[in-house]
Amino acid sequence: MSQANADVLPAAVTSGITASGAVDIKSVARLNTDGKTVDQVFEGLCRFLRGTELEPEWLCHANLQDDANEAMYGARHNRPWPEPSSHDRISVSVCIGNSEGWIVHVDFVSRPRLSDSLDRTCAIMPLLRAKVFSTDHAWSLARLIARLIDAA
Repeated sequence: MSQANADVLPAAVTSGITASGAVDIKSVARLNTDGKTVDQVFEGLCRFLRGTELEPEWLCHANLQDDANEAMYGARHNRPWPEPSSHDRISVSVCIGNSEGWIVHVDFVSRPRLSDSLDRTCAIMPLLRAKVFSTDHAWSLARLIARLIDAA
């Protein structure tokens, strides 16, 4: 593990995990996302979730192939993790999967900063995706991810 990734998951973050793998969401500390890339935050989430009762079937980058077309496929792996502001935020949501199960979406939602515009359009950049097989698991995982990355 590189030094850049080592400080994404401090020991304090894992204090909410019991020996059986159960996760107490309220006692879990936040991941350090400052100055990290999408890939570094992804790796930190993977390390945290591995072996816990909330480990998903899979967790991946939304832009699986690291394609340069971010408007179509989502954030590239080496893109800096977005910093939320008064106009922008990180969103964690749950939807039903295409064939089976449930998908947890982690997206960056931004609004244009045109001061004279009344247009309320938003741009959504997919960051990460996770798959689970039950609604309870999906919502618990979404709450945990939202807590870990300090999302809205």
